[in-house]
This record gives sequence, structure tokens and C-alpha cells, in this order.
Amino acid sequence: MTSTTTTKKPSTNLALCVTTDDFEAPAKEVLSEKSWVYVSSSASSGLSLKANLDDWSRINFRPRIMRSVSSINTNRAILGQTSQLPFFVSAMGTLGNAHPGAEPLLARGSTRKGLHMVVSTATSKPLEEIMDAHQEEQNILKNQSPSKLAFQLYVPVDRSKALSLIRRVKAAGYQSLWITVDTSVLGKRTADRYLQAQEALDQGAKERETAAENEFSPAFGGRPVPGYLDPGLSWEDLAWIKQEWSGPIVLKGIQTVEDVKIAVEYGVQGVLLSNHGGRQIHSAPSALMTLLEIRTYYPEALDKLEVFLDGGLRDGADVLKALCLGATAVGVGRPYFYAMAAYGMEGIEKCTDVLAEEVEITMKMLGVSSLDQLRPEMVNTTRLLNDMWRPEIVRPRL
Repeated sequence: MTSTTTTKKPSTNLALCVTTDDFEAPAKEVLSEKSWVYVSSSASSGLSLKANLDDWSRINFRPRIMRSVSSINTNRAILGQTSQLPFFVSAMGTLGNAHPGAEPLLARGSTRKGLHMVVSTATSKPLEEIMDAHQEEQNILKNQSPSKLAFQLYVPVDRSKALSLIRRVKAAGYQSLWITVDTSVLGKRTADRYLQAQEALDQGAKERETAAENEFSPAFGGRPVPGYLDPGLSWEDLAWIKQEWSGPIVLKGIQTVEDVKIAVEYGVQGVLLSNHGGRQIHSAPSALMTLLEIRTYYPEALDKLEVFLDGGLRDGADVLKALCLGATAVGVGRPYFYAMAAYGMEGIEKCTDVLAEEVEITMKMLGVSSLDQLRPEMVNTTRLLNDMWRPEIVRPRL
């Protein structure tokens, strides 16, 4: 693979990064144009990404006062495993384009902070090397970190390759399998398309870049690879996957309450409400909107499986909005990509500290000392509910 990482240093001192948004500009400084386009781009005109970012601000808190918050507990159980915080690192592909340390570095940083991390099929490093980095960090910490690694699976057309990959994941010791279900085809990522067209005009080159050391990874920059994504993937495929994988299974990319109902019927342990960071279908619902659909039309799902969501989260306070509405935990993606690209391990740790502090501050101001005290009535969802999908009502003829 032709490296797109850089040793360039950002002009902004890490100390000045006091919100997760502050990592974006320094990352843009140090990343190549191709890497920046890859991580920042979205589908079509960007409506799905915009909804991800905007919908968090359409929910307000209803804080309670005069409740003792002198001691705060931010622990959260995720698929039976304790996490020190109610958020985790989302799956992100080809992290080697952000930093030469890539996924092993992010795994070490997550382990230090007691966070769970979902490792993408599209890794820049072998999945075994990433697990080794996690375990080495655990050894340094004398196994005091509750951090676990999960694996996000893209199912290829060739089932023998899929089985081989699942067996490697199992042998390496990953705790859960997160199956991506929203990529029957890659979305039209506009900025990537412009870049590809310009490259063709400038160079006449048709060479594609792939993630190093990983035959399962898609080509870098939104270029499809034949056989990598299976458009024939169906609910029935869960049967052979379960025969091979006995641990927890989460379906990643669910966007409607109807599919959550089917997921419950098929007995998976969790669903990740997600529109792939706004990078797949144009005009997708935000994960927060889908969570409201579940609360409104199928609230019992929240007792039958664990509900996660990701997309657009930039503030630790918003983690608590999702938890008030019944989510188990929230995934964070781009902020960690930007932080690692600009500042390496220090950026990973600082990004976690920023979000963790915001979670703690907001808990205290909400009047809760532990996450199990969060309730739906602590948030006002009226503005978002006004735009929520409603089933058609068939009225009798008079």
C-alpha cells in the first residue's frame, strides 16, 4: 500500500483541544488530501451526516436538583462486560491512513482508558496483531482494565472466506461479533468520487490502494472490490454464522423499528443503530431517530437485547441523552480518528478524557450519581418526535 500517513505536526497544541470538535482542524492539517476526503466524506449531498450531527441538539435535558452527586459511577455493562464509561470506540476502516501505529495504537489507548473497541474487518494491520497490542497493554496494567475488543464483520460473497475470517476472530479472542448489515453496496461518497475523477484526469492512473496485510479489506477511498460485500446477505445467514460463532452477536446498521423486531426474533444479543456515519444511503434517519422509533413502537426491545447507536456524537452530554432513552452505550468514531491522526496516543487519551469529563459534569447537573438512575423523563424529545415516522392509519369509510 502506498502510505497516505504523514509525520507532519499540527500547529495547534494538544492542550487547546478542549472539545472533540477541536481535533478536526489539526487532523486536516496533517492528513493527506486522500485521507482527509476518506474520513470526512459522506453520501451524496451529506444529508445523512447532517442529520447525525443535528439531531443530538434537538433533544433537551430536564435536570433534577437537590440530589446528592458527591460520588459518581460511570461504569456500564456492555454485552456482559464492564466498561469504565458508557461509550466505546466505533469500528473504523484503514486507520493506517491516519497514523502509522493504526489499530494497535488505538487498541492500546482504549485499553488504558477502560474502553471497549470494535475492530473493523477493513483493518490496516492483522486482527491478531491488534489483539496482541490489547493483551500487551493489559499485561502492563496487570489486567486491571475492563476493556475488551469486539470485531466488526463484513460478510464477503465467498462463504469459505467468511468462515475462515470468523475462525480467526474466534481464535484471536475477540469478545463479540458485530455484523454489518447496511452495505449491500457502497454508498455514493461524493467527495471520493470527485477525487477519483481528478486523479484519473491528472494521472490517468487506475491503480487502487488496499489496506496492507489484509485480503478482506475494501480498497481505500470508497472504491468497491468485487466479492468483498455480499448483496445476497439475508436473515437466514445468521444460522451458519451462529454455528461458527457462539459468542454475542450484534447487528450493525439497523435503521428501522421493523428490523429491530426481526432481530429480536432471530435471537441476537444486540443491535447497533447506525447509518454508517452518513456514508451509505442518502437521507437516512439518524440513529437517535431510530432509537425514538423503538421507544415509541416497540419499547420491549430494550429488555430483550442491548441497543447501541453511533453517528454524529461529539459531546459526552449526548451520550446521556441516548442512555436516558434506553440505549446501552454509544459508539464514537471520527473524533478518535482525528485525535489519533493529529496527536497519536496522547490524542486518543485526550479525546477519551474530554468525553469522560463531559459525561461526569452532565450527570452531576442532571442529578444522577449512577447511570442506572437515568430515565426517559429526563429528556425532552418533542422536536425530534415531530419528525418521526408514523405508520399510516387506515380510516374506515363513512
